[in-house]
Amino acid sequence: MQKKSPIPLAAAVFQQGRRIRFLWLAAPVVLAPALLAESGWPQGSTFREMLEFAGTVLILLCIGGRCWAALYVGGRKNRELVTTGPYAYTRNPLYFFSALGLAGVGLTFGSLILSASLFVFTCLVFSYVAAREVVALDAIFGEAYRRYRRSVPAFFPRLRRDDHDVLGPSPVTFDSVALKRTAIDGSYFLAAVLAVELFGWLQSAGLVTPMFRLF
Repeated sequence: MQKKSPIPLAAAVFQQGRRIRFLWLAAPVVLAPALLAESGWPQGSTFREMLEFAGTVLILLCIGGRCWAALYVGGRKNRELVTTGPYAYTRNPLYFFSALGLAGVGLTFGSLILSASLFVFTCLVFSYVAAREVVALDAIFGEAYRRYRRSVPAFFPRLRRDDHDVLGPSPVTFDSVALKRTAIDGSYFLAAVLAVELFGWLQSAGLVTPMFRLF
């Protein structure tokens, strides 16, 4: 874990916050067509149940993975270079697990197409965000970050870690503010599942008429 004077820190955090807010504003636009659709697989069918179960697993993995990352990055994000824990496998574990969570939301809807669309959309947005953050992180941490970037992929995790290419131990810390924020973020994914269930009930009750099917 390396420290460096955070001269461009305020600007980096501001830009990062704007991009994350853009994602949450754009996500409903991607989800909007689903409000006019229904799953191509009937409720109660074996395959539909498998999709919903897989979606729940991905959402739980998302929440657990984000909490895992929060334990390492704590309140040190953009202040100290954390390279162990989930950060030894991907430079952006919070983004990666969030993408899995949104893919899980699509599966709980009962649609492979919606799940894939949400996953691809999220990957594209987060890849764009991460690419812009590289400039700020390079300015903050310099050569230490450049070595880390050469060893660890930006988004999709590598399968094996190399203990020789990390920059030092990052202790597991308990930052109540960071964990609270992560827990609140995780509740959004659970709320999305409840929204999917509510929408399914509205369709079953005939209060909402689907216009097409999503397989």
